[in-house]
Amino acid sequence: MDPITLNVEVRTAFGKKNRALRRQGITPIHMYGLDEDSESLQATESELRAALRTAGRTTPITLKVAGGKETVTIVREIASHAVYGNIQHVDFQRVDVQQEVETPVPISLTGQEEAPGTAGGAGVVTQGAFEILVRAKPFDVPNEIVADCSGLMEIDSVMLAGELKLPSGVSLAGSEDDRICWIQPPRVTAEEDLVAAVEGEEDTTGIEGEDAAEDAEDGGEATEDGEEE
Repeated sequence: MDPITLNVEVRTAFGKKNRALRRQGITPIHMYGLDEDSESLQATESELRAALRTAGRTTPITLKVAGGKETVTIVREIASHAVYGNIQHVDFQRVDVQQEVETPVPISLTGQEEAPGTAGGAGVVTQGAFEILVRAKPFDVPNEIVADCSGLMEIDSVMLAGELKLPSGVSLAGSEDDRICWIQPPRVTAEEDLVAAVEGEEDTTGIEGEDAAEDAEDGGEATEDGEEE
């Protein structure tokens, strides 16, 4: 992939004035990191969206400030409007391309249908984690980590983060015990088992109630007999 560059300008509008910028198709951004002062910048919304669409959340983006200064960064946070979804603000972190960074990477499942534990509809693959924290140099961070589920053999089989195959130069930064995916019984089967259990309890309760009623009747007859004597 070719290096991704985003042209930016120094921002002089702050607070409520940022609304005016957004109405003009300009998005406020913030750059920080590497023990340098943070910088308030801005970029045209269309160019920013194009860069983010290409880079995703893992590929470095070079911010080129008007005047020639270029800085390699990674996306740290994207704030979007709660109703309309348009981008309100983006935080970029400066990175040293020769030093490793820790960053979350999306997880994509594959091989669900080949897993022996799903044969004949016995079970279904359930995803528990949708991203993991990895450690790598900025340009070695993958766009996604593929989790192969084809080795899940039976119900309750689990794949942990420590079992993932990571690309060269990438290591796991989070817990090895995080549950990535597992096989569980189909939802219909689980619901049927629950219904059967509830009906079983009702049947037992009904029998006990009938027995209690019969005992009460027997006791009542004995009392009446006693009174007649």
